[in-house]
Amino acid sequence: AMVFQDPMSFLDPLMTIGDQVAETLQIRGVGKAEARKRALAVLDELGVDRAAERLDSYPHEFSGGMRQRVVIALAICAEPELIIADEPTTALDVSVQAQIISLIKRLGRDHGTAVMLVTHDMGVIAETSDRVAVMYSGRIAEIGPVGDVVRNPLHPYAKGLMGAIPTLAGEDKRLVQIPGSMPRLSAIPPGCSFNPRCGFAFDRCRVERPEPIRQGSQSVACHLFDASTRDSAA
Repeated sequence: AMVFQDPMSFLDPLMTIGDQVAETLQIRGVGKAEARKRALAVLDELGVDRAAERLDSYPHEFSGGMRQRVVIALAICAEPELIIADEPTTALDVSVQAQIISLIKRLGRDHGTAVMLVTHDMGVIAETSDRVAVMYSGRIAEIGPVGDVVRNPLHPYAKGLMGAIPTLAGEDKRLVQIPGSMPRLSAIPPGCSFNPRCGFAFDRCRVERPEPIRQGSQSVACHLFDASTRDSAA
């Protein structure tokens, strides 16, 4: 099931919330009356205020956070093995973001559903995820347990991302800036797609695309971690 970034563009503006959630259940063979009863139970579980009264409300009558809860309800009703959540906290204020993230974590645990979270917010990743994959130009640059990747990034791009996050430690250090810009997907450079922006790039990086290399609990797609590269340099 999919939880989209903008719930208002996903929900049908001409159908009530109750009908939209019930429709998902009816497609799975649940009768109309039972579907409405289950829709109420799911919305209530997800913390929709006065769920019984608001079954007949329309999407525009809900706040952004409540609309996102409805979209999550639609996903849960499909009883999926996997929920893909694409930037589910975009355009929500910080307190509502925390509620939605907590909700997704709880639902994954209670319903036995895996959650794939697509986001650029490292704080959300650190709070929510067990594993994280850092992607660049459509390919995984580094993957591993979230704590290891956040605290000890290996790929130069992952290092740049983590170095650009401000801390509350009061350290008077400049944030890391990654030079250049992302390539268009129709014009990805040969070799490692990050090589034009990488301060460690060498000749092999410009002609050969790196494959993932295991480094402890992490895997990193970078020639710097290839034993043959180290041997030739020695």
